[in-house]
Amino acid sequence: MNTVSKITILAALTMLGACSAITGPVAPPAPPPPSALSTSDATFVQNASEINLVEVALGKAAATSAENAGVKSYAAAQVSDHTAAENRLSAIASSHGVTLATAPNADDQKIITTMAALKNSAFDQAYLSRMVANHKAALPVMTSEASTSTDIDLKSYAEDNSATVQKHLTAAEALENPGHHAVTHSRRHKRKS
Repeated sequence: MNTVSKITILAALTMLGACSAITGPVAPPAPPPPSALSTSDATFVQNASEINLVEVALGKAAATSAENAGVKSYAAAQVSDHTAAENRLSAIASSHGVTLATAPNADDQKIITTMAALKNSAFDQAYLSRMVANHKAALPVMTSEASTSTDIDLKSYAEDNSATVQKHLTAAEALENPGHHAVTHSRRHKRKS
């Protein structure tokens, strides 16, 4: 190979190197778009989010409207548990490209506003009644999703929250009817003996 050929090849390689330096390194391919949720999973995500938002709002209302210390304690646990549940659900939803509402819908907001206007024992009674009804309604939503979802994260979320909803329901019923729960509980234990 003569000197001219070597210089020509060297110049061509230098030009190629300069071109790649100008354009920079090749970017990695874009990540695939998030997978879409099934219709039933998408409906569940929206419903579960609404449940969480309502429970948090009502729990916050109880901080200033409730009279009974047990109701206030229960409400604080509602705020804590449902805030954590909403944060977890939001992460799952966003991984599928779904954006959740950040406030209760208009119908639920009317209920929250009406209840927040109540004070002391009137609030306590209405709040506990609402908690029993809400958690009785939420339990089949969670258990159904836990058994039918094909999304592993939503299935886990629903399974975990089924247990939490049951715990909240039992506690609300005990606060709503303190003597009744103790009698029922002691009868169950006597039958097992």
